[in-house]
Amino acid sequence: MALPRRLSIRPLIAATALATTALAGVAGGAIAADQGGGPVAERFVAAGPAAVARAGVHGSLADMVDAVGPSVVQIQVKPQAQVQQMAYGDDEGGAFEDRLGELFGFDAQDPRRRPEPQGRSGGALGSGFIVDASGLVITNNHVVEGADRVTVQLADGRELPGRVLGRDAKSDVAVVRIEGKGNFRPIAWGDSDHIRVGDSVFAVGSPFGLGNTVTSGIVSARGREIGAGPYDDFLQVDAAINSGNSGGPLFDASGRVVGVNTAIFSPSGGNVGIGFAIPAKMARQMAQQIARDGHVSRGRIGVALQDVTPEIAGALGLAAAKGALIADVDAAGPGARSGLRRGDVVRRFGSATIDKGRDLARAVADARIGSRVPLRVIRDGRPVAIDLAIAGDQGVPS
Repeated sequence: MALPRRLSIRPLIAATALATTALAGVAGGAIAADQGGGPVAERFVAAGPAAVARAGVHGSLADMVDAVGPSVVQIQVKPQAQVQQMAYGDDEGGAFEDRLGELFGFDAQDPRRRPEPQGRSGGALGSGFIVDASGLVITNNHVVEGADRVTVQLADGRELPGRVLGRDAKSDVAVVRIEGKGNFRPIAWGDSDHIRVGDSVFAVGSPFGLGNTVTSGIVSARGREIGAGPYDDFLQVDAAINSGNSGGPLFDASGRVVGVNTAIFSPSGGNVGIGFAIPAKMARQMAQQIARDGHVSRGRIGVALQDVTPEIAGALGLAAAKGALIADVDAAGPGARSGLRRGDVVRRFGSATIDKGRDLARAVADARIGSRVPLRVIRDGRPVAIDLAIAGDQGVPS
């Protein structure tokens, strides 16, 4: 059966990037911009015990904040040239929309249009958190985009130089190394896979360049797609997140990091109670590769994916609208060489069930390059077994 190249268009959620060109400061009402030792693998250890007793939004967070505060930093990207124009001026909302397009790859007026990259005339401010005592810091890619050198301001006010070790635009994760001596206190990782809707969380960051600021709330939803790309899997939270919180940590009720605050949904650019955080598991995996190799390498099979809608399921005679539809196949790619065809519906990847296109996209990306993975595919209404070869994306820095 011949299928149209694109059977549906996935809706995009307008989310706002939280790190933008910096203004002179917050004084006088101006709005500031958003903003070791051992093998590298050992610096991204699994979750450790909480530093203080469990607390939530209904109890005092004071002891918790005292414990984790020294691990949170402000990232300052110094201007490359004298600032000639303020980012917001009289059009604050418009500037936020511009940054929306820069982060998510589409124009705010037309979600399907990809704008040309634009340089920065000013600096930027964002947040980050220390993950190793040697001075490794995780932040967002869009905070340090285009920069090789940054300034890291610690919670005690000290400013130290930092070097960007690498960035990954697809996951919006970047790693910075603090190039200065000091007693750097790393965070403890939490379990983002098992955090539940309704669990208490709190965010620490530097909104509007004000320095460490704490807000609290709950997890509002899991697995959110906001149009950032094929690896969308955001935690949605109602803790107040504002311009400048980008790259800062989202903590669970035990003071462990479960997410990296990255974007907000907002018509005006300000907090409306809908924020998005990269799950800690994904951020840690990406950061570990960046710290080791300077970039992220992902598995690739050379196909275009699409969700199976009820209409597609009916047309293909499927019992349920589940699976990843192979909408197109690169004839020279590993998928085609393994036997995948346009119109196939993938239902299992190894031991993992595939219900949506993004399930397969993430599974392939996480698969070991050079490995072979058994697939279960529905083709013309019949199950087909395929031994899928996983190629690499060449590890091109984003």
